[in-house]
Amino acid sequence: MQRQITLSELEQTNEKFFDFWSRFYDKKGFFSRFLFNIVYKTIKSINIKQGSKILDVGCGTGNLLYLLERQKKNFKLYGIDISEKMLEVAEKKLNNVSLIRTSVFNLDKKFKNNFDYIFVVDVFHHIPEQEKTTKKFHRLLKNNGKLIITDFDFGKTFNYIFHVIEPGNSGLNNKKQMKTLFIKSGFFVEKQKKLGLFSIMTVGIKMKNKYKNGKQNNS
Repeated sequence: MQRQITLSELEQTNEKFFDFWSRFYDKKGFFSRFLFNIVYKTIKSINIKQGSKILDVGCGTGNLLYLLERQKKNFKLYGIDISEKMLEVAEKKLNNVSLIRTSVFNLDKKFKNNFDYIFVVDVFHHIPEQEKTTKKFHRLLKNNGKLIITDFDFGKTFNYIFHVIEPGNSGLNNKKQMKTLFIKSGFFVEKQKKLGLFSIMTVGIKMKNKYKNGKQNNS
């Protein structure tokens, strides 16, 4: 019987995986352009208010934070990542951003519930205990704050294959599964949008009056 991997081991796998890829992540080429384009399309799809407090979960080399800085809207920007090497790359391109090396499991200890937006782009499939973590995101947002998750969806068969072959992959969600996850975690799903061929963006709102599971149609 195969031994089940622990959360600690999964995080170590992810740390090593992204430490390795930090050397190539921003290198010019199709792969880097593809990833940057997803980040760009995600930001372009959200009308972010002036002066917002924003958290980028799994910020990697800081591309999303870099684009937000360039908007010059007086954002208060924070980024977390488990990979020290990724953050070293990010520091070189960012100016007024707080970067913290930490796990999603420590978010409650690092931050209070006062974010206007939380972004999770191309990294959610590396996060274990996804429902538990999404509920944690809900707690960290202000009332009417938004969670934006953009992640890959290759279809049922290739989602499974990608889950098996990629180190630290906790599982990909299709559009319907992601919407269900948001609703279970207390969010009202404002919209879902396809960004490119293999990426789905889901935007959820933390409603001022506590959102009751099941009130939103999950079709």
